[in-house]
Amino acid sequence: MDYSWVLLTLGISLIAGKLGDHFMEKLKLPGVLGEILMGMFLGNLIYFGFIDGNHLTLHNNEIFEFLSKLGIIFLLFLGGLDTNIAEVKKTGAIATVSTVFGVLFPLVMGYLALVSVGYPSQEAFAAGVILTATSIGLTVRVMMDLGVLKTDVGYASLSASIMDDFLGIMLIIFVVGMGDLTSLFGKLGLFVIIGFIGWKLIGKYISFAEKLHVQRGILSFILALLFIFSFLAENWFEAAIEGSFLAGLILSKTPEGKAVMNDVKTIGYSFLIPLFFVYTGASLDLGVFGNYDALSLAVILTVVAVISKVVGRGLGAKLMGWNTKKSLQMGIGSIPRAEIALINLMVAVNAGIISEGNVPKFIAATLIFITVSILITPPLLKWAFKDECTLN
Repeated sequence: MDYSWVLLTLGISLIAGKLGDHFMEKLKLPGVLGEILMGMFLGNLIYFGFIDGNHLTLHNNEIFEFLSKLGIIFLLFLGGLDTNIAEVKKTGAIATVSTVFGVLFPLVMGYLALVSVGYPSQEAFAAGVILTATSIGLTVRVMMDLGVLKTDVGYASLSASIMDDFLGIMLIIFVVGMGDLTSLFGKLGLFVIIGFIGWKLIGKYISFAEKLHVQRGILSFILALLFIFSFLAENWFEAAIEGSFLAGLILSKTPEGKAVMNDVKTIGYSFLIPLFFVYTGASLDLGVFGNYDALSLAVILTVVAVISKVVGRGLGAKLMGWNTKKSLQMGIGSIPRAEIALINLMVAVNAGIISEGNVPKFIAATLIFITVSILITPPLLKWAFKDECTLN
């Protein structure tokens, strides 16, 4: 492999991402949308054959993909680091109920919608599962940019999206009959225990780092904790972001954790986080919109994906006593779908749940509804939080 082209791609991606960020800010839209759109532009230059994918390595390159995924890991780590535990506890019940409704509504509505147009029940149920998981990274980034992540809606949305992922993993295991739910619950319990031990011992861990008296020693030890927890979550659940969030949450109780936040932001926002959103945009192939067989399925999935999440999560928040405005904000924050939806789809495909003849249609339709959900969420969130943005 010629690594020089990866270096070129990194440089082009960072410049393009920040230019997109700048243009969107000028239009008073969330900057992350510009990073995604610039990624789409670059990625589709490759998809449509204008640029050789061996030279602009946005696709099918393990190094670029790994660095990009570090971006979402850093973003969720920052989300955890910037979290107020007391506020999370206050919104815990609302987040839990909203999660249940926000998973149940897409699951049931997706199943009923596809059965009603003639899909087999097993494929329809798999589609429902695909619709359940929210792309937490996009919502966190937009809320951070708008300055509303440290609100009750922000904390509840963050907690609910974390729970979404775990429920999605359990559902796909149930649907395809692969793996062992008992083993999954065992790993989840062990992960919680490790998190509790980390919570109790974090002070001693930081004190040890301080005693070394080496340059940026505390920052190195904090990043080490981030990577270790991300490894455990990825190895056990294929969900590194949950591990990074837990690491940030543990460190949020320490003054040292808060002190290095600017250093972590510098690494994240100058390098890794823009890469992730450019990479996300680059993976959205506009060519799928020309697959007319998939468009009807895509319309159904997109409508159900948006309505079911907004209504489901919003209704859960409303039933727990939140007003209509906050409930709507909670619902809109759950619209975007991305990597977990694709993972669930491919697990169902590989398990033979989706018939061979319908596989291309499902893949194209899923890419379409993911693309739409990613593009509409930033402006919708800005509209939903317009009053809070004015105050900020």
